[in-house]
Amino acid sequence: MSNRGNSTPATPSINRLTLVTRKEAADVMAVSIMHIDRMIKRGDLDVVRIGPRGVRIKVASLRRYIND
Repeated sequence: MSNRGNSTPATPSINRLTLVTRKEAADVMAVSIMHIDRMIKRGDLDVVRIGPRGVRIKVASLRRYIND
């Protein structure tokens, strides 16, 4: 089955997501993942923990940080 004519992008837009990975957040902000980790540790970004190692960043907190 072909995806031609399908308007859904292969990679979801950040506008449609509620959670993003550390790498996605770093790409959006043009910083390193290590910098994102420091921001999380300081409490600058709200996260959701997924299991013992998984972390997702709330897009709302990312937007709030960027707009402040």
